[in-house]
Amino acid sequence: MIKYQGISTLEVLQEAKNYNNWIADSIRTHITTPVLEIGAGTGNLTTYFIKKRPLYISENDAGLVKILKQKFSNEKNVFIKQLDIVKNPPKEFTSKFSTVFGINVLEHIKEDEIALKNIHKILKKDGKLILLVPAKKFAYTKLDKELGHHRRYEKNELIEKLQKTNYTIELLYFFNIVGLVSWYVRDKVKRNGVNLKPYHITIFDSIVPVLRIIESIIPTPLGISLIVVARKS
Repeated sequence: MIKYQGISTLEVLQEAKNYNNWIADSIRTHITTPVLEIGAGTGNLTTYFIKKRPLYISENDAGLVKILKQKFSNEKNVFIKQLDIVKNPPKEFTSKFSTVFGINVLEHIKEDEIALKNIHKILKKDGKLILLVPAKKFAYTKLDKELGHHRRYEKNELIEKLQKTNYTIELLYFFNIVGLVSWYVRDKVKRNGVNLKPYHITIFDSIVPVLRIIESIIPTPLGISLIVVARKS
């Protein structure tokens, strides 16, 4: 049984091909192996990283671990693990990974600093942590709450927490300003519940190629997410 309450949203977001590819391209270039993904969910985004092997894919939810094992059962040098990152990591993971990444994961963890400390333990010397997290506290909506988000991050807050847990930030920037505006406005005008609908995703995904070009030329001062690359120090 899957406990994660945002499973229906994950299923809808699976169809956002342009957006998912944009996220993956933003992260993939920084990955070296062996690599661990934390909070992989149903593996929708994991498929974009499948060539980065050895690849360890982890989830805390036993029901999602079962889905991941089924999805990637035929992949060699790909390993599925049940992992609670706020608990002391298994000994065999100590200083094992060159990269650990998580996409929309840290906001689900109440004790996020404990998670950052545990990730630090499993990274090799000079290993990298790559995160995509939701940004801007003013944009915290009912949908955030429904998805189990404890917070949205301010830039300075993320910097402070990473430095406190012994990381050196190499890259940090806002991502997807149009998504932030639509997320906020939709919360104010919605009439029929909080769930994302397939047509919401279709409309947004159709403009992603243009948005991606614009943000590659002009850095955005705000965004629905923050992407950070931090080195173990």
